[in-house]
Amino acid sequence: MKDIDWGYLFGMALQSVPEPRKVARDVFAFSAPRSALWMLLGLILVAMTCLAVISTMLFAVDAEAMGAVFADPLFTGAVQAASAVGTAAAIYWIGRAAGGIGSFDQALLTVIWLHFVLLNLQLGILVLGLFAPGLALLLTVMSFVMTFWLLSHFVAEMHGFSSAGVVFVGILMVLLVMAVALSLIFALLGFGVAVEPGPGGA
Repeated sequence: MKDIDWGYLFGMALQSVPEPRKVARDVFAFSAPRSALWMLLGLILVAMTCLAVISTMLFAVDAEAMGAVFADPLFTGAVQAASAVGTAAAIYWIGRAAGGIGSFDQALLTVIWLHFVLLNLQLGILVLGLFAPGLALLLTVMSFVMTFWLLSHFVAEMHGFSSAGVVFVGILMVLLVMAVALSLIFALLGFGVAVEPGPGGA
């Protein structure tokens, strides 16, 4: 593998906003063995986990809420890794089931690029949070929008779909089905809100 040109990659990340499908083609043209792609994804996830932990240390977060979770690097990394692998698998298998033509390596590259862009945004949010919390909040919202923007266009380009809008609707439907399924699973396992008996209860 050649030396990484970080300036070129950052320029591509900026170009992802106005020309996501062009950037997708450039990303998919990257040639590397799958083992190298897994390693690259792992490195990015480690960097994102470190930034998440640093952010928790710098900014006061309720320990009873999400602070205790993100303060545990192993748990944070495991959640991010499971989410990344699950996303890559879903991009490939669901896209294929819908008539797509993309490969699993392209799905991995999609997840890698998405996390690379989010890593840059996460770093910007961390820096702005120290000096301009309002701008940091705005960038956080932008990162959420960017996730769906990039994912929709990359999946459309990868699988040869003409409309990124249709892909976006499909992503929302998949997320809705997953949310319902997880709710049912948690309910069957007994996870839920504990109901305290009233004054007249036993």
